[in-house]
Amino acid sequence: KSRFIHCIYCSKKFSKPSALKSHTFTHTGEKPHHCQIAGCGRSFSLISNLRRHMKTHKRPEQR
Repeated sequence: KSRFIHCIYCSKKFSKPSALKSHTFTHTGEKPHHCQIAGCGRSFSLISNLRRHMKTHKRPEQR
């Protein structure tokens, strides 16, 4: 019995359902992680990309 889950679009194998879910966004174009800053409107398929993006909203430190 195989312990892998296969992508229905490209048959790539994944050991974790969460990895398959985020991979599937590459095929569907879904971007479920939205920036909550008013007026920004950016969305991302991966939460890590949203976290990196959020750093662009921080004010530069005062020197």
